Amino acid sequence: MLPTAYLLCFFLMPNLSFSQDPYLQKSNRSIREAAAQITAKYQPRLVMGVDQALQFQEKVAEFLIRKNAVLDTDFSPGKKQFYLERLSSQETSEMSDILERFRMEEYIRLKKEMQPLPLLSEAQPDSIPWEGNYH
Repeated sequence: MLPTAYLLCFFLMPNLSFSQDPYLQKSNRSIREAAAQITAKYQPRLVMGVDQALQFQEKVAEFLIRKNAVLDTDFSPGKKQFYLERLSSQETSEMSDILERFRMEEYIRLKKEMQPLPLLSEAQPDSIPWEGNYH
């Protein structure tokens, strides 16, 4: 139970700095390459400067690591889908710290096309873990 609780806290943390988190520093070559490819897909439309593009790429890599961690859990497909959607939303939110308003608007418009969420075949709406009353 403790590892599951730790994972849930890790994935759902508010916007905190993860620069000293050793888990997130384990960005392997394939993650860095994937983040570079994703950034390159956005670049012609967002026209970011060098520093901004590097920050964007680092943020993408951070969330690729976190998404892979969710996919590697033994959660049900519904829970995985739920947490992937939450991470995608959090990634979009954190990009607002990197992108100006006009770039952010374009990023939001392009994200579903350029970074679609995987649809987990067995995900059922009733398996989504509602953890409280959200009224």
